[in-house]
Amino acid sequence: MRNLRQLPVSYRSVTDVKEIEEIIALQQMIWGAGVVPLGQLIAAAHNGGVVIGAYLHEKLIGFCYGFPGYRSGENYLYSHMLGIHPDYRDLGMGHQLKFEQRTIALANGYNKMVWTYDPLESRNAYLNLCKLGAYVKTYVESYYGEMNDQINRGLPSDRCIVEWKLNSNRALAAIKGPSLEEEGWKTYDRLINWELCGVKPVPVSLKNAGNKSGYLIPVPTSIQSLKQSDIELASEWRYALREQFCDAFAKGYAAVGLIRSDEPVQYYVIEKAAMLS
Repeated sequence: MRNLRQLPVSYRSVTDVKEIEEIIALQQMIWGAGVVPLGQLIAAAHNGGVVIGAYLHEKLIGFCYGFPGYRSGENYLYSHMLGIHPDYRDLGMGHQLKFEQRTIALANGYNKMVWTYDPLESRNAYLNLCKLGAYVKTYVESYYGEMNDQINRGLPSDRCIVEWKLNSNRALAAIKGPSLEEEGWKTYDRLINWELCGVKPVPVSLKNAGNKSGYLIPVPTSIQSLKQSDIELASEWRYALREQFCDAFAKGYAAVGLIRSDEPVQYYVIEKAAMLS
């Protein structure tokens, strides 16, 4: 199996119109609709934003795009979009693109990056929480409204807001590589009980977070496969996670990790947000 170290992939900031047109084409390949238009990418690239291309022998195989953000007196880079050619996924390129973006963000004076992701996408959760050392303490229902692209159609566009403090202890530790599971994570109570129906995980009961230091929230290992085979069950998971995350975040918890397993579910780790550093 290939890995990124075996491929001569290079990364660079993109401002050239023809190269940005290639990014538009890659977006269309990945999502089919809802692409960031040419003019927006060019404007952002020349005005405090970051557009980065990943190239293999000068062929564009991945990109990320961010623009300046501001909230509650704080400036940050909002990392809006990251995409990888289907032939080059699962090689660690998403991780590398984020770190390339971090380098430019720090050089431009940003100390924080923010972005969204679908909480049902466990692979993205692992990247964000474990490999980057970011955290989540905000859940937004139907963030983008109804989406009809080939990845998102069929479910409400709920999103978690990721916050990545670029020089935090968590982020600096993640640079050295994801650590082993924190001591005690697996002892946390589960907030969603599930059972197998054939080979599919089904949420069967929910309980609210209490006052313990941490909890686990299960999430399907492959939501895209589940959507293709049983969209109604995928929808059940959407609403189960919505209820549990909203309740937990309102009580001062934050998502800080993901326990990977060979089961049909993975497990979010939520802990008191005050414990973040």
